[in-house]
Amino acid sequence: MLHRHLIPSVPLVISLFFAAICLAAAQEAPKDPVIIGAPAGAKIKKPKVAFPHAKHAALQCEACHHMLKKNPEVYSCSSEGCHDLATPTSSEERKSIAYFRNAFHANSKASCNGCHKSRKKEGKSAGPTACKGCHTVK
Repeated sequence: MLHRHLIPSVPLVISLFFAAICLAAAQEAPKDPVIIGAPAGAKIKKPKVAFPHAKHAALQCEACHHMLKKNPEVYSCSSEGCHDLATPTSSEERKSIAYFRNAFHANSKASCNGCHKSRKKEGKSAGPTACKGCHTVK
């Protein structure tokens, strides 16, 4: 009698097991640096950035990928609907978090530069805060 209820649930358990493995693998940070550029249409003056995911492995992915739980397929900051404003036309747009530059340079813990500055101020190890420290990819 027990096996009549147990046998139909075996495929479900196996499916959930493999789904968990796939989800864990999908959220593993790349070992090689990821080149961060600007969204289409943006004019940039500085070289691109080689972002070292491995150096940020101790952080929670959601610290930077704030949309991960809501939309796990979106990993790029310049993806549509995230930080994809390439050329702001007003001071309000220049202050907006949709403006791609602010995702990396805003003075908040949610941005790269803001996080580095905050960690330095707390006496913790931190990444660079000067332009040339990050903008190295020609």
